[in-house]
Amino acid sequence: MHAIFTTALLTGVFGLLMGSSQRQPATLVGIKMTPAAAAAAAAAPRARVATTADSLRAESALQATLVRPQLEIYFARFNGDRTLVRRISRAVVREAQRQQVPPSLIAAVLVTENTTLKPKALSSVGAVGLMQVMPIHAGAALCGSSDLTDVDSNICHGTLILARNLRRTHTTTAALLRYNGCVRGTNTPDCHRYPSKVMSRAGKVRQQILAGTNALESEG
Repeated sequence: MHAIFTTALLTGVFGLLMGSSQRQPATLVGIKMTPAAAAAAAAAPRARVATTADSLRAESALQATLVRPQLEIYFARFNGDRTLVRRISRAVVREAQRQQVPPSLIAAVLVTENTTLKPKALSSVGAVGLMQVMPIHAGAALCGSSDLTDVDSNICHGTLILARNLRRTHTTTAALLRYNGCVRGTNTPDCHRYPSKVMSRAGKVRQQILAGTNALESEG
């Protein structure tokens, strides 16, 4: 069995997704301490707090067979069709592994684009399917089909676009703006809020995955 990500690509993924999540030193507000007490507090060992990097690393190390059931639980919140939810989850895990994009990020983009998980959804600007892919992108050889209403084909194409944007930009925010078509225009109302919405959702998906597998606990 293989982990979701290869080690060689983890550094780039962390750099893109961590953003401003670096830990800051803890401070005590409103408490007066003597110099001796302050020195003792500074010298005392601190409990390790899990960071975004920790959770990304834990997610990346999980086997697909552990990630998929947690994605099914997450997607089931948005659609009661178990067969569809299972197929979506399998496709997300497969493309995460094949295209080296965190499954939590793919899932977050998908749900943000299509909250009811309708494979045949069509937007007012012509975007199609689960990840709202524009027809101009259909036909990628990697995906084996140009049918964007097909679950597997749509998630393959959507992840391909996302992966390409992540490689070409320096931040996840920029990559998501490109995905949303919010680079030079405003095709979507409040489109500049799109990245923060997706990344917030990705964090919740990752929490679902890690909580369900006790991945962070097993690291400690």
